[in-house]
Amino acid sequence: MSIKEVAELAGVSIRTLRHYDDNGLLKPAEVSPSGYRHYSEENLKTLQQILFFKELGFPLQKIKEIIESPSFDRLGALELQRHLLIEKQKRLAKMIALIEKTIQSEKEGMEMSSEEKFAVFRFDNNPYERGHAKNGGIRQ
Repeated sequence: MSIKEVAELAGVSIRTLRHYDDNGLLKPAEVSPSGYRHYSEENLKTLQQILFFKELGFPLQKIKEIIESPSFDRLGALELQRHLLIEKQKRLAKMIALIEKTIQSEKEGMEMSSEEKFAVFRFDNNPYERGHAKNGGIRQ
């Protein structure tokens, strides 16, 4: 696939793909003599991993370390990413519920306790943040 096709498929810019190439994060399978980048199915799998990790807030340097590690396991990474995204989804649902409760309190002129206002922001109650902080969120 050409760089343009990959960019359109993945919803990223051509500039982003070039940046990943320049930083050694995603090297195209082939670069033609005229400089055109061509990507393989394996490249697409790697790009998917990069985008999942980015969505979870991992910096590019950490993503590079993870996917270049000799012990990297794509299936294991996908299972971990699914788990982290489910936890993030639960956390977002709690945040939405808190926003709704806060809106209702404002409309009714009722005061929420300080604990109620900040319950969802507690670091120790957030498995996503705990996992993310420990070893970059990846079991090694």
